[in-house]
Amino acid sequence: MMPAELPAFKVIQKLGRTYRAMLSSFDASLGQPLPRWRILLALHQQGEVSQKQLVEDLRIDPAALTRQVKAMQNLGLIVRRPDERDNRLTNVSLTQQGIDVVLQILPRRAAFFDQMLSDLSADDVETLGRLLDKLERRLSTGMLDAPSGKSGGRLRAASPSTDTA
Repeated sequence: MMPAELPAFKVIQKLGRTYRAMLSSFDASLGQPLPRWRILLALHQQGEVSQKQLVEDLRIDPAALTRQVKAMQNLGLIVRRPDERDNRLTNVSLTQQGIDVVLQILPRRAAFFDQMLSDLSADDVETLGRLLDKLERRLSTGMLDAPSGKSGGRLRAASPSTDTA
């Protein structure tokens, strides 16, 4: 690695460490891992939806979603049933217990993010958001070259900003 690359590399490493620390704190503070919470929140906002639609909306690996959904079903948070119009699809919705969990967590989630960002000014938060949007656009539009120098494959474009955390 060239010396000029080192600061940028360290920033990306720090971004990864910060994200992992946020995941751990989120789970410890709210009692739900972030991947599970994202599914719960999406179902709370959208109502019954197919697993296929959740994969697309949350940009999550289908196998990872299936594992989460099975675990959530075992916990009594969701129900799954075949789609009435298309038996190839499985629809998912919250149970009353799932709704209760979401309603309990929503205010704690707001407090968690307020506390997490409390040392940053409103301008800092806005700047950070703009910078992360710029980085996400760069990554999601396939603007990076593959190591061979050929244009990289296109990643699935980011969906419009949705509040999934």
